[in-house]
Amino acid sequence: MATETIKGMDNLLRKLDRVAALKGAKRGLKAGAKHIKDKIKKYPPSTQANSPRGFNSFYSLGNRRPNNRWYERGYGPRWARKDGSIGGRKTSEDLINKWGIAERAGGLQQVIGNNASYSIYVHSADDQARFHGRRGWKTDEQVLDEEGDEVLKFIQHEIDKELSR
Repeated sequence: MATETIKGMDNLLRKLDRVAALKGAKRGLKAGAKHIKDKIKKYPPSTQANSPRGFNSFYSLGNRRPNNRWYERGYGPRWARKDGSIGGRKTSEDLINKWGIAERAGGLQQVIGNNASYSIYVHSADDQARFHGRRGWKTDEQVLDEEGDEVLKFIQHEIDKELSR
């Protein structure tokens, strides 16, 4: 039986392995982006700022007005009235449901974002309002720092899976 050697076959096989690795990398990046999105969109536990309250006409120490207001997640600011009714303005843009992922560079770049107008004041490391940080809201950088190794595992797993086929 005669055998023939094809010139450049080793080089071609290495290139095909790189293509397979890219497919795996893209799947891993997509899985990693979903993981990050799921982590950053979690609301911290409710605090007193989210707790309904009854009408109070007394001023507490340091406040110029009674604390009859709270923020209801998914609704907006609420307040207790003297007559016992509840007032409010539906201004919430539903932050938790405004997260999305977009692909760029053929899937080699994943962009995670939130299109609620106030999201940068909740999640941006550069622009987060201090009171959001004190109440447990994580910034984009915090989540990436905490979950970066996990994202790398997603990518490595998908590349290994692709190359073992």
